[in-house]
Amino acid sequence: MKFLRLFFPILFVVSNLSFAQESARDFKCFSKSSKTAARTTILSATEENYDVNYIHLDLKLTNDSTYIDGDVTTRAQVVGIPMSNYVFELDSALTVDHILVDGAPVTCNTSGDVRTVALSTPIMPGTIFTAEVVYHGNPYTTASIFNGVGGINKIKSTRWGNTVVFTQSESYHAKEWWPCKQSLRDKIDSVDVWITVPDSLKAGSNGVLTGITTIDASHKRYEWKERHPIDYYLISASVANYVDYSYYMHFTGSTDSMLIKNYIYSNPLTLTTFKGVIDSVGLMIDYFSKIYSRYPFWNEKYGHCMAPLNGGMEHQTMTTIGFFDDPAIVAHELSHQWFGDNVTCSTWSDIFVNEGVASYSEDLFRDHFHSRLEMVLDMMSKQADVRKADTGSVYCEDTTVESRIFSNRFSYRKGACLLHMLRYVIDNDSTFFQVYKSYQQEHKNANGSIEDFRIATKSITGLYANGINIDTFFSQWAYKYGYPVYSAKWNRTGNDFYLLLKQIPKVSSSVACFKMPLDIMLHSTDRDTMIRIMADRPEQLYHFKVGASDSLVGIDPFHWVLDSFSSIIHDGSLNMLSLNQPQVSTIKIYPNPTTSDWNIENLSLNCRMILTDVMGKQLWQSDVRTATELVPASHLSQGLYILRVCGEGVSDSYKLIRQ
Repeated sequence: MKFLRLFFPILFVVSNLSFAQESARDFKCFSKSSKTAARTTILSATEENYDVNYIHLDLKLTNDSTYIDGDVTTRAQVVGIPMSNYVFELDSALTVDHILVDGAPVTCNTSGDVRTVALSTPIMPGTIFTAEVVYHGNPYTTASIFNGVGGINKIKSTRWGNTVVFTQSESYHAKEWWPCKQSLRDKIDSVDVWITVPDSLKAGSNGVLTGITTIDASHKRYEWKERHPIDYYLISASVANYVDYSYYMHFTGSTDSMLIKNYIYSNPLTLTTFKGVIDSVGLMIDYFSKIYSRYPFWNEKYGHCMAPLNGGMEHQTMTTIGFFDDPAIVAHELSHQWFGDNVTCSTWSDIFVNEGVASYSEDLFRDHFHSRLEMVLDMMSKQADVRKADTGSVYCEDTTVESRIFSNRFSYRKGACLLHMLRYVIDNDSTFFQVYKSYQQEHKNANGSIEDFRIATKSITGLYANGINIDTFFSQWAYKYGYPVYSAKWNRTGNDFYLLLKQIPKVSSSVACFKMPLDIMLHSTDRDTMIRIMADRPEQLYHFKVGASDSLVGIDPFHWVLDSFSSIIHDGSLNMLSLNQPQVSTIKIYPNPTTSDWNIENLSLNCRMILTDVMGKQLWQSDVRTATELVPASHLSQGLYILRVCGEGVSDSYKLIRQ
């Protein structure tokens, strides 16, 4: 899709409005937990002595209590050095009944939530072992700043009246309901989740439902099998009086189909209310499969388990979700199946590659299924919220507080702004989405970081994308604070248009000068013209050759850049000499219009010529080495083009016509 082809005059009216903080019912994963004693990694370094291959959870649950009877088997391989102690994490409020290591009974010592089993004989590196932990009890559940959920929860829906027991392990809460190793980088190769419940209930989890086994006259066991690598916090269980609403979606250009399985509250009005949005999930999967790569778990399923949340949680293959009122929340959680599940953040500091991408997926959804205007208005809202706080980076510097990891302003919204600007800089959707595909391919079934995403971008665009250094872009927007604050003066005399742009970064101690392109919109009686400039200095004077009736309409009118403007004023005294800087010589262009090439004369040496289309997409560039140069045009389509001649401190632009 080519950008900036459509113009919405309403944007210039609403661009100065302030946007209220979105409510707590806003989409995005608002089931994240917050506590003051969080940590950055596993509780004990000894846990890194083994690599988890397989987990089998055999649980007994109901929907009227968080009490859990569990029997969990871990199969793992010793790595590094001989392992003298088997260490795992399990909430101290849960009682361990017995532990078997390779079938032999052992005992454990408890220190907080760390359980340590002293082995009589060390297990040698490369050896695979099994550990079975049988336990029971009511775990301590950490409250959330959003809606009071933690590891395992019992909540009644005030809207629908259904009571649900469900898990939510992100980021440090898996140990609150099963014995685990909470390491992001140790993905579990495969998982079986068996959940025994009263026969009036259903239990949802990851992967494929391989069977429902009758245990006795009043209980059934739901047996789920996940055969794709999965991170510890993405394993889930959800129990309620559900109805199963399932259907199959089909991928465009393929005979392949996939199950979409939804456990919806057993309330006559629930499915009726949400059916339209649920039925559209197949279209969303097909769309994201085109731009991100094929849905990674298509040979299993995608689906939802409803639970009383103010948002959703992207459990692998089966999102736990609070409602379907706004399809943007559905799109957000669905996109996590690629960004968060198939590729999981390497550290919680890199949460952008989960949440920033998913937050921008909402806008890709709006753009594709609704309108460009809806996407832009939502992006304006995100930008307005980010501008409310000066200090905060997309990269999460403090992972000891979960509310900072899942900062709506920085991890989600500023992360989405970063991607929106990257899309603008690349200025080619095919190339932009190839970055996503490259990142997915390189890190599938594993982990990725912001640095990995930067590397994926460079692998597709090269070091420079339309004049922007990709390393500089990520350094400024992912790791540093603030945004550019511009002031502008402009003047037109005849066919000469002058723009003086000044930049004072919001946090100049973090970024001295942001380097970004900006769109300048000029309006005349018969057309609108968009010219893209490079704003990469604290103060710059731009000169354009324009039509006699052209006037300034807006700078960055479609809100691609996270920026603000302190003033945009007309200054009748503004001209080429305003900065007392060397100016580019007055050049001669002929023929113009042309049917072949343009000859450019009277060029100053040590300048650069850049040819773009009217939308700012760079088509050609060359350093000026002689006073006369040739700009090739024979390969171009008929239309209007912009030639920018860049010298020290001045950027001169000219309209070129290809007949």
